Amino acid sequence: MMVASPDRPDITDTTQATADELRALWNPMAANAGVYEVAGNLVTIRPIVAKIPVVMKPGAYEVYAFSVEDNTLSLTQQRNVRGPVEGRATTKLVRLE
Repeated sequence: MMVASPDRPDITDTTQATADELRALWNPMAANAGVYEVAGNLVTIRPIVAKIPVVMKPGAYEVYAFSVEDNTLSLTQQRNVRGPVEGRATTKLVRLE
């Protein structure tokens, strides 16, 4: 899974970028790889490698409720290794062809 905000700066030469410019480029990105399980309308994600080290700690997981309508996948986090998630925001991903 890789996610990058479209609001990142356009830096073509990272060897000349300042620390602040590199943080602005790197921070709005998420990158994880691992396994997932689907049961009904829930998907459990278990990262093995991740951009943020705490995400890949042994036993770490996240559970999302999901739905698919046309080309849109909606994900709402339900719980993680720390317990239920409050203030559940829904992320909508639209498939572009």
